[in-house]
Amino acid sequence: MIMIEQGDMLRVGGIQYPVIVVSNNFFNQSGKVIACPIVKNAIEGPLHIKLKDSSVEGIVLCEQVKYLDLKARHYSKLTSTHYFDIMDISDAVMAIFDYQQL
Repeated sequence: MIMIEQGDMLRVGGIQYPVIVVSNNFFNQSGKVIACPIVKNAIEGPLHIKLKDSSVEGIVLCEQVKYLDLKARHYSKLTSTHYFDIMDISDAVMAIFDYQQL
């Protein structure tokens, strides 16, 4: 099995769109990843991050976080994104879970 790293873009069996891995490399060693889909027909926004520095074009849907067991699915690595893209995506995903005092 190929070592999958944060920022890798994958094509996963049973999923219509490519995904980008948002989980950290330590977690990914388990053969499982947390990923978000990359689509072409979404509007950019706070949780819809456009890939800027990538050969894969599209918008990452950060609110559609998926847990994927790569040991149980066929997958292929497409490419990796640059640091700035994964930082923007990670910030958006983490913002979903931020605690807000009422």
